[in-house]
Amino acid sequence: MTEARDARASQRRNSASESTPLLAADAKPDGLTRSAWGSELRLLAAYSVPLVATYLLQYSYSVITTFVAGHLSADDLAAASIGMTTMNIVGLATFEGMATALDTLCAQAYGSGNLVGVGLHVQRMLLCMALAAIPIGAFWLCSPWILALFLKQRHLAVMAGYFLRVSLVGMPGYASFEAGKRFLQAQGDFKSAMVILVICTPVNAVLSWVLAFKLDMGLGGAALGAALTNNLRPLLLLAYIMMPSGRWSHQCWGGFSRSALTKWGPMVQLSFAGSLVNLGEWAAFEIVAFSTSYLSTTHLAAQTLLTTISVVSWHIPFSISVAISTRIGHLVGAGLLSTARRAAAIYACVFTFIGCFDGFVIFILRNQLTRFFSDDPSVCTLAVKSMLAVAFFQIIDSFICYTNGMIRGLGRQSVAAFVVFGVNYLAAVPLAIWLELGPLGLGINGIWIGLGGGMVLIAIIECLYMRILRWQDCVESAKSREDS
Repeated sequence: MTEARDARASQRRNSASESTPLLAADAKPDGLTRSAWGSELRLLAAYSVPLVATYLLQYSYSVITTFVAGHLSADDLAAASIGMTTMNIVGLATFEGMATALDTLCAQAYGSGNLVGVGLHVQRMLLCMALAAIPIGAFWLCSPWILALFLKQRHLAVMAGYFLRVSLVGMPGYASFEAGKRFLQAQGDFKSAMVILVICTPVNAVLSWVLAFKLDMGLGGAALGAALTNNLRPLLLLAYIMMPSGRWSHQCWGGFSRSALTKWGPMVQLSFAGSLVNLGEWAAFEIVAFSTSYLSTTHLAAQTLLTTISVVSWHIPFSISVAISTRIGHLVGAGLLSTARRAAAIYACVFTFIGCFDGFVIFILRNQLTRFFSDDPSVCTLAVKSMLAVAFFQIIDSFICYTNGMIRGLGRQSVAAFVVFGVNYLAAVPLAIWLELGPLGLGINGIWIGLGGGMVLIAIIECLYMRILRWQDCVESAKSREDS
């Protein structure tokens, strides 16, 4: 029995292709039992490189908008910050979280041999996203009046609201690209989305610059350039799927079906949970941007620069955390707990090094980075003064990516969500705002110290949890799900 099973597993490995999913049933990746530093690091690099490129390219849209707004005026930069923060919290975080449901449903359908079910899940998700877009779109349309309730400077609320209204043009493209990307990823194709983003990123930069400066549309032009490119991405993705070279994907598309209108229970449940997790992470970090408006527009603009730089840096360890989630998931699924624990120790060192390296680079290039995003000397000076706190923040931020990635690999995402949500809203955000605006008057430095302190607490709790967790339970849970 064992020899027959091993023979079948060997045959599957030998027949693997680009369309073979990384988490195929019973598949054991090459090097699964080797825990040497060299082999583990090479495997991590192979998983990480396309993911890092994809996530950085996707975030570059915000960077391009920040760059264009920073070269318009301090008010435009501050309004763009408010607009993008609102867009992330009320919109993009929801769509991103909803799309994570496909990471489970599409992968399970493909792994079980129900190829047409992959496309059916995507159809359900597109319909679900269309329904979610109605209240989100209404919020964006009414955002000038809503933001005015929270912002001290009313003119910034009007400018940010206009930014959101123009960005509404690109909402369908953004949401459908997230769903379409999962359609390919479930089949083991992680590179196509990266290639499409490589094509669309320069298009976004040129469009935003031309519309904002050459056609004198200002901040609205930057928003429109990003929106139009968002709609281009799913069109290119669809064209790739329909190409003869991508014919293996056609097996997963059975055409439009009325079945997409039924059995929404699992989709809605997973979508809601994924959106809640995303909101807990995004909102806690970005909501402090609103508090800087009570200092001055210059402070808000400076915080925008620092947040942009930090988030760009964060995408590197976050992308690698997705890779270690896959690796640990493989090991747990195979029951190789000793290898998983050794790999976890290696990853802890890797992520600590990444955080130190990112923080060092940011601090050394602090003057160049701030001038890249803004021509306003007062904004640059204020940002440079807080760059040391931002540099130290990268270390703990990188380590949090490690702990969250490990917990995802162990299948205990709900624990991470509970810890992050509780610590951020009960401790980190209130402490950051108190240090910023309270009697100590630390300003922007207070934001980063408060958030960093909260993240230290999250790291401690999650490390203790992984220490006391009986990893064998994770193996048994994975086996139970596979059997069912």
